Amino acid sequence: MLPLLLLPLAWADMEPPDFGRVLAREQAAVLEALNAQGQHAEVVEAGERFQREIVPSAEVEYEVAFAWSALGERERARRHYRRAVELDPDDAASWYDLGEILLRDQDLDAAEEAFSHAAALRSDHWAGHFRLAEIAARRHQPDPFEQHLRDALRAGFSFRVVLGDANWAGYYREPALREVLRRLVTVYSDERLLDAFEQEDLAP
Repeated sequence: MLPLLLLPLAWADMEPPDFGRVLAREQAAVLEALNAQGQHAEVVEAGERFQREIVPSAEVEYEVAFAWSALGERERARRHYRRAVELDPDDAASWYDLGEILLRDQDLDAAEEAFSHAAALRSDHWAGHFRLAEIAARRHQPDPFEQHLRDALRAGFSFRVVLGDANWAGYYREPALREVLRRLVTVYSDERLLDAFEQEDLAP
């Protein structure tokens, strides 16, 4: 009988479930499905109401931010992404998406900060490293450009992703950046891709 007598004591030592977090995860899943269906206005309404009336949540904030971005409201999206990372500084997805908005707005310093957080939190994914490389290229900085590209390549990036990209064709036209690209394509990829870069370089 002793184990049964001790059972209530064992339960008493356990932390009770965080029902706010459970509700937030369930709500975020519902909002994610609505976003996938293109019902972004419904996501904004339901998500903001949940935040006001139930509990603040980084997961719900992310879905609201995504919806505002899809609706073309970048400033509102940016505010909600920032709120998401305030609630959860380890929210890599919000950091990354915030960086995308900041990059489109040409705010390179803030974008670099956001992508640095995303890359540190998800070092196994190439996207954050790739965007950091792009920021270095826009600043005409070959050394960090190479380092971030190496990190992206180790995490699974392929140069085929940027073939046909006008920005990267422009980077290839810069002698210092071109040397980095030629070196890394030779080491990590198929040298035949250099022909594609050369053709883009010659394009009007």
